[in-house]
Amino acid sequence: MKRTFCYISLFVLSFTAYAQSVRNTTARFTDCEIKVECDLIASQATKMTLFYSPDNGITWLPATTVTGDTAATTTGHKILTWDCYADNVRYGNMLFKVEVPQEKPECVIINGVCWATRNVDAPGTFADNPEDYGMFYQWNRNVGWSSTDPMINSNGGSTWDSSNPIGTEWEKANDPSPAGFRVPTLAEIRTLLDTDKVSSQWTTQNGVSGRLFTDKTTNNSLFLPAAGGRYYSDGTLFYAGSYGYYWSSTQSDSSSAYLLYFYSSSTDWDWVGSHRRFGFSVRAVAE
Repeated sequence: MKRTFCYISLFVLSFTAYAQSVRNTTARFTDCEIKVECDLIASQATKMTLFYSPDNGITWLPATTVTGDTAATTTGHKILTWDCYADNVRYGNMLFKVEVPQEKPECVIINGVCWATRNVDAPGTFADNPEDYGMFYQWNRNVGWSSTDPMINSNGGSTWDSSNPIGTEWEKANDPSPAGFRVPTLAEIRTLLDTDKVSSQWTTQNGVSGRLFTDKTTNNSLFLPAAGGRYYSDGTLFYAGSYGYYWSSTQSDSSSAYLLYFYSSSTDWDWVGSHRRFGFSVRAVAE
């Protein structure tokens, strides 16, 4: 219902923008509402949040009754309308800022860990889409192998290396993850298996089979395609489309390391030790 009068006496003292992705922030007070306008230049988040400060920037409070184009998935000119009366703000000198969460690019937070949204492809790159298999890696090596035949590696070679990778952890020098990311630890992989905080289901996404992990608190989701792998002795492909194997950086013993595995059974996903010589997927986490 439209209000016919309002007791708010609100003087907008100043306006501020958050980070380099938000520019040209302005605001005006009209009929018990504050309209804040800004230009969203770039974003790695899904939603913009309007904050106000009643004490000249010492304390910032979220404006909870905001309507308008708060989506950060599209850039351009935005108009956010704050019903300050509904938030029980009736007077004062206010500062404003529009905040866009600055998560690392290409990652989503599931149970406290920021996971890349796509598999590692050639060393230092991500696959184009969340459903793409990317390349396979032997543990503690930074040479990628094709996930489809013919078998070829990221250096142009076609001879499978069946020797045992050495080391007690996946070393930084051998990490194929893009800058700002790394191979996850076993502890980080196990956060996906915490059924109190994360739900999981076998599904098909854009025609590709895999497993979807969803944070029960935030509803953030992570899709891992069932890419299969390459056999440790000769690099033969196996189980593409029905099994997924994802390396951790944590060794099991001198010849094996831990990984996440799952397959089409709705109840079978877990972590296990496996021969380091296998070629499996890598889904990186943010550093």
